[in-house]
Amino acid sequence: MQADIARVTIDGREQDRDADLDHHQRFEVETDAGHHYVVTRDGSPSGSPSEWDVTRADGSPVGHVHGSGWAGAGDRAYRYKRTGAWFSGGQQHDLWNAVQSLLE
Repeated sequence: MQADIARVTIDGREQDRDADLDHHQRFEVETDAGHHYVVTRDGSPSGSPSEWDVTRADGSPVGHVHGSGWAGAGDRAYRYKRTGAWFSGGQQHDLWNAVQSLLE
């Protein structure tokens, strides 16, 4: 069952829902169920496409998010996939929602 994000922090500072997470190398997520995750960007925080790995706090992999650039009408496209899944899990239009789609 998918959990909702209760808190996102970058370098220990809580971020609001409108935070631009795309330009950060790493951020931490806590769900309303109390689970903790780490989201780490592969490569430089600038440019597109972009890749993020989502792991549990203990380092075990949860999934991957691929930011594929603009999807049209000013929206970005983020494809997410759970670790071990054969097919992509889906697509969201912001990084926050794509990460949330992978969480328990």
